[in-house]
Amino acid sequence: MRCEILQEWDDILATFQKNNCDIYFFKKYLSLYESEKKHALCAVCSENSNIMIMPYLRSEFLGYYDFETAYGYGGPISNIEDPDWCNKAFCAIHDYLKNNNYLCGFTRFHPLLDNERLVDAVSEEHKIQVIYDRQTIAIDTSQSLDEIWTKQISSKNRNMIRKAEKNQLVYKTEFNFESFDEFIELYNATMKRLTADDFYHFEQEYFYKLKESLAGNSFLGTVRKGGKLICSAIFMYSNYYGHYHLEGSDYNYSGFGANNLLLWKAACEMHELGIKEFHLGGGTSSSKNDSLFKFKKVFSSNEKRFFIGKEIFNEPVYRSICTEWERNNSSKISIFGNRLLKYRY
Repeated sequence: MRCEILQEWDDILATFQKNNCDIYFFKKYLSLYESEKKHALCAVCSENSNIMIMPYLRSEFLGYYDFETAYGYGGPISNIEDPDWCNKAFCAIHDYLKNNNYLCGFTRFHPLLDNERLVDAVSEEHKIQVIYDRQTIAIDTSQSLDEIWTKQISSKNRNMIRKAEKNQLVYKTEFNFESFDEFIELYNATMKRLTADDFYHFEQEYFYKLKESLAGNSFLGTVRKGGKLICSAIFMYSNYYGHYHLEGSDYNYSGFGANNLLLWKAACEMHELGIKEFHLGGGTSSSKNDSLFKFKKVFSSNEKRFFIGKEIFNEPVYRSICTEWERNNSSKISIFGNRLLKYRY
């Protein structure tokens, strides 16, 4: 087996089966999250025609490296289904990172690819801690629009969508993002209103870079009432999977069904694009009573499991760094203490 770390890997992904990769694994997506301190890289293990790749964002800390998957999902994916080979390939990548001064790594596995199964049986010395996080929802857009409407969309949701149309709300798909500046303003106002975590806040540059980098793989969905933008979201897609990415809405119109109309029309668009599964994501917590999760579930009962993974390559150094961080940041332990990369905060 041969392992290496590449700065460019989209050509490799182009050879994978359409249902075995996704927009989150391409360099053009990870590059959206690069900064002076974070670099988009990809660990690759190959043997003959068998390939496993694992894209990530690398940071440096006290002379060591750590990594995490980009906003959304990631983890290892392979061009073959052989569990034994995939386990060996993952172990080889683990050893390669360990031998190249990596301290630890945090993975958000992909709920539609179930790629946490690729590390189910790795040996103890290569162990990655795989943790169930929450359920997510996906709409089966391979069905006809009539089947999606009658078999997946709940009756209550159908009534809300009809209400939105009755209230003269107008949806539009914008592949050229003509309402982009309005969307950015609406998104930022929404995050501020919700007092969202810093994780959900982005610099202005990020939005324009996303628009440019994902041209041909994204669209802006907008809902207006009387010309006013009241709800809007960025949607991404590749050959097989689509995703609900970032959304903003005007709380003053919360009873009009704007979000219901937005996601229904976006699902229709995904169907027309030939997308087979449209992933809405999960709630803001792991609770089945989470209000956001319950809202998404009215679009489909097709639930997916989301897992995270934690790897430590150098246990003594990692423990030493964390102990020092806890000693100097006692007030932050209750907030960040359970995070693998706690020492970054």
